[in-house]
Amino acid sequence: MKKHLMLFAVALALTLGMSSCSMIGGIASPGNELVGAIYTGYTRPFDITSNKVGTKVGMSKNVGVLGIAAVGNGGVNDAAKLAGITAISHVDVKTMSVLGLFVIKTYYVYGE
Repeated sequence: MKKHLMLFAVALALTLGMSSCSMIGGIASPGNELVGAIYTGYTRPFDITSNKVGTKVGMSKNVGVLGIAAVGNGGVNDAAKLAGITAISHVDVKTMSVLGLFVIKTYYVYGE
């Protein structure tokens, strides 16, 4: 029983330690983002301008897997172009991570 408990503790420590390779850091405000060791899921404001809130919404997404590969078109400029937005009012970013091994960042750009 002791041996199984020790193996579980070592496996848990390795899993949590290795997940830090893919931990999500802030772009606009580094170090000020929430990070859960097992699960992270929230939306926060990313940027705000003085432009009037528009009716168009653009979305772009980046996906990271195992801290080894990351793909996507995730960026404010890409999201604005996809929605035909020329005057951005504000941007939100949605973050989702499971064990830091599977990470999705989605940018929502609002404007006209």
